[in-house]
Amino acid sequence: MRKFLIVLLVLLSGCALQPKVPPAAPKAGVAEPAGPFERYAVTASHLEIRVYRDGAMAQLGHNHLISSNGLKGSIRLRKPVTDSRFTLELPLDSLVVDDPKLRAKAGPDFAKEVPQKDRDGTRHNMLGDSMLNAKRQPVLHLTVDSLEGGPTEFKAKIRVGLRGEERVISVPMTLKAGDGKLSAHASFKLHHADLGLKPFTAALGALRVRDEFEIDCRVDAKRGGSTP
Repeated sequence: MRKFLIVLLVLLSGCALQPKVPPAAPKAGVAEPAGPFERYAVTASHLEIRVYRDGAMAQLGHNHLISSNGLKGSIRLRKPVTDSRFTLELPLDSLVVDDPKLRAKAGPDFAKEVPQKDRDGTRHNMLGDSMLNAKRQPVLHLTVDSLEGGPTEFKAKIRVGLRGEERVISVPMTLKAGDGKLSAHASFKLHHADLGLKPFTAALGALRVRDEFEIDCRVDAKRGGSTP
């Protein structure tokens, strides 16, 4: 029984992401509005993904906090703001699993310490072929195809390129611009199927990753020129 539990713990360290079979076909992009725009370059960013354990044997595993400051790209700000577009990239190698300082700030769900060897194992499996498949596509692509709402609260349709596939998701977003600076913030929940993935399960479902996970992302940008 002890060996069985150890095996399950190792499996859980693979975290949340496994691909669905078969993959969906890529979705076509949306034509960008014509006309002048101001270009803003991303100067700072912070991404956090919170993945939760689940099932009758959940106490054997950890909740995982995945983070990155590696999001880069540009925003083309137009009038009206709903005609603006984002093109962003996240190198998957920039993802950090269970940073102790971030876990300490994340509340009681993340108070349990995660040993370094478990952090390393989780990250290795997360980037592996059966999950994010960073070898096939080392950079995650995010393209805002449309914005609705305003003046600061918007609903964005974002095209996500991952594992050589694309999915479109709807995300609430706060967008503020002024004095040559722009800030965007999105905090929302997704299900694995939204990205063509499925949660990890084992032991007939007694050990699994919760289907729903949380994302919080902040981007700061600075005006870097305009085009007619």
